[in-house]
Amino acid sequence: METTRSGFLNDEGPRVKFCSRCGCRIPVTSPYELCKECMKKELFPKVKEFINENYDVNEMMVAQEFGIERSIVHEWVREGHLEYKKRPQF
Repeated sequence: METTRSGFLNDEGPRVKFCSRCGCRIPVTSPYELCKECMKKELFPKVKEFINENYDVNEMMVAQEFGIERSIVHEWVREGHLEYKKRPQF
């Protein structure tokens, strides 16, 4: 497999991508314009509110609702920042 120069460099040198909010460097392959920390600051309150207002949601539903990767939501749950609501049973 041959690697081309254009895959890693542009006319100015190495391809880089920066967070549109704080300016820190993010992976060129990232589909997002924000770094994880800025994404957390911006999206996390909205995600938390969505979960609090909706019973029986899962990571996939939250990811689809906000257009983010499921792994980001999973990370927030694993770290204890989010907790899903179960429908009360009577």
